[in-house]
Amino acid sequence: MNLSSKRRGFLKRLMAGSVAALTQPLLVESAEAATHPGFLSDSPQVVDEAYWQTIKEQFAVPANLMMVNAANLCPRPQFITDLIRVTATSLEKDVSFQNRSQFEARRQLALEKLAQFIGVSSAEVGITRNTTESNNMLVNGLDFKAGDEIIIWDQNHPTNGLAWEQKAKRQGFTVKKVSIPAGFTTTQDLIAPFQQAITPKTRLITFSHISNSTGLMLPAKELCQLASSRGILTLVDGAQSFGFMELDLKTMGCDFYTASTHKWLMGPLENGILFSKKEHLAKLWPSVIGVGWHDDTQTVDKKICLLGQRNDPTTSALPAILDFHEKIGRKTIEDRVRHLTLYLKESIQKQIPQASFITPLSAQMSGGIVTVSIPGKPSADLFQKLYSDYGIACASVGNLRISPHIYNTHSDLDKLVKALVTLSS
Repeated sequence: MNLSSKRRGFLKRLMAGSVAALTQPLLVESAEAATHPGFLSDSPQVVDEAYWQTIKEQFAVPANLMMVNAANLCPRPQFITDLIRVTATSLEKDVSFQNRSQFEARRQLALEKLAQFIGVSSAEVGITRNTTESNNMLVNGLDFKAGDEIIIWDQNHPTNGLAWEQKAKRQGFTVKKVSIPAGFTTTQDLIAPFQQAITPKTRLITFSHISNSTGLMLPAKELCQLASSRGILTLVDGAQSFGFMELDLKTMGCDFYTASTHKWLMGPLENGILFSKKEHLAKLWPSVIGVGWHDDTQTVDKKICLLGQRNDPTTSALPAILDFHEKIGRKTIEDRVRHLTLYLKESIQKQIPQASFITPLSAQMSGGIVTVSIPGKPSADLFQKLYSDYGIACASVGNLRISPHIYNTHSDLDKLVKALVTLSS
């Protein structure tokens, strides 16, 4: 069976499954039955554009638009949107406790699949609403005292930077901010600023795995090993690595990890990830006390993430998007995104030689983000023109940030670079 036939078959099953689901009293299971396209059982090649065109067609983005802003927000596969709609319809038709009981089971399934996805136990994972909330729960949940020091990277997201500085004003501990000097070429160059900032008073090192502004990727495993060897806790903000990279947090060795599902995972909005090693759960103070909370709970989700009424239909869609990643292959997704960013970097180098890369060209020091500057062309202007004139959605973060994903193809990036050439002239 060729890919076109498989695509048509998938879409037919999806539509049939969604319609059939609407007739059921509990709609989640029957809707999800239609979310596993048969062609995903193939072994895709990273450079097989026909395969990735098929993946692209699972998203509702119209042909006149191009989304290359995965670092901020991704479109969802259409079956995820349909699943959320079907589940929300179920809830709107019947808000009884009996009907809503399905959502707790779906949340537990989501926790189990999330835990498997990042290589930890389900008791160590909680579902928040986004990385911002996860970071702030840890900022407010960990206690430090006057004289303690924490180390942050100057490229941390504000929720993992400014949030610590605000808390330090209340509790009197010291926040030490480190920078990566220009001209770095080795892993040790990235580790050294953190290593040099450590003192006997250091209690925590916290950093973004991948900078949302420059795209620089820090050696998370090595930094966590450095901290652990000194008895220092680590918090890794994984907003730009979760869903893009194949991750195993046990191998990484971090004590805490945060992420969102609406970025690289291509999942539902208002779902975030909070990981804590089980031995640290007793250290964490909850920011919110919800119904069902008790002090001796043994799971992150029950101790930290009882936030009252939640958007259950979106959380119910998490298992399906995680399955989507698994069926394509997490390593395949990472390899494809890396392939696209390399293709983009090389195209810009060849066709816009005056462009300066803020993101390292090295794959070992970067991920799915490509941040560039073009002399004489303000990034805010390029950002607006790319969308208004060409339908290309990216981001302006002081420089132009482009972050492609598996729903993009070579032809998309060719169109993007051609537009940049025109705008740069």
